[in-house]
Parts: sequence; structure tokens; C-alpha cells
Amino acid sequence: MVAAAIESPDLFVTANERQIGALAIDTLDQFQTIRTLQGSADAAFTFGPRAARPASGAEGDRFLATDLNWLYAYSGTAWIIVCGVKSGTDAARAAYVPDATDDGAYWWTTDTCKLWEVSSGAWVDRFVSPDASTSYEVAGTKVVGTRKTGWTVATGTATRGTFDTATVTLPQLAEAVKALIDDLHQTAGHGLIGT
Repeated sequence: MVAAAIESPDLFVTANERQIGALAIDTLDQFQTIRTLQGSADAAFTFGPRAARPASGAEGDRFLATDLNWLYAYSGTAWIIVCGVKSGTDAARAAYVPDATDDGAYWWTTDTCKLWEVSSGAWVDRFVSPDASTSYEVAGTKVVGTRKTGWTVATGTATRGTFDTATVTLPQLAEAVKALIDDLHQTAGHGLIGT
């Protein structure tokens, strides 16, 4: 392309300098392509914090929100999101108030490990109580199935300590079994077993 025309045969140019020049030209070509792709002939590509996004634009205008890394396009009547993925704490997500132009943007909360999506201008938790109809599997092996019923919690002391199988007494063993049942029961623990 243009890189060959820039380099003069009598100038000493290192291979690295040639690569940098070619990369700069490719980057300019890509920017021009993004800028003029679709929309009106005078479509603009601007960027800045989301709050600085223009109120309107020409069809095909693009805006990159540098604080969120979200890309918007102007449809001719409104801004719409083209690509929007962000990660950060849940508090940072909650502090950002989206609107309908953000519909389709996602936020992964790094502290709660949840995926949120903007829908109808509001955050929607896409990891709300995942519900498997029969079981959860890992590499094709069932690890958790439906709740086994008929279990009630025992009364008395629960002990979650260690014991020697050669010398354990019946009361010590019963306390360990009670602790295990408590931990698995629906009202006191994980809910794998219950009434």
C-alpha cells in the first residue's frame, strides 16, 4: 500500500521502523473504515465519557464511551448500543444508571460473579437462582440431583470435629451424623435433603 511509497531506497530504515509505519497506516485505514461504514457520508466517530455523548447525530455516527468501553451508533433517530461489555464490582455497576440506549450491554461483577444485562433501560440479573430441572453434572457425571425427602433434623448436640474410628463412642458418632444431616437439610443448610 502506501508504506512502500514512503520508503526511499537510499534511506536506512530498520525492519522495526517499517513495521511501525505499516501498522500506523493499517490503523488509519481501519479507523476510516469504521468511521464511514454504513450511514450518511459525513458519519462521525467520536469518543469520550458516556456523559459527553452528543444528544443526537447523523445516521451512522459512532460514539465510544471511554469510561465504559461501550460502542454506540446513531440509527437516525436514537443512539443504540453496538457492543457493551464491562466488568467491575457490583457497587460500581449499581452506581451506573443505564437508560434504554444501553439495552443489550452487559456487566460482569467481579466480586459477586454475576452477569447483568441492561434491558428496558434497567439492570437485569441474568444469574437469578439458576434452576436445573433434574440434576447438575460435571463432565457428564451427576454431582447433585433432586432433593431426597423424608429427612428430619435430629435433636441434641451437633459436633463437626474429628474422631478416631477405632475408639469413637456411639454418642460421638451420633453427634457427627447430626451435624452432617443439619448441614444437608433444607432448613438448616444446603437443602440436598429435607422433609
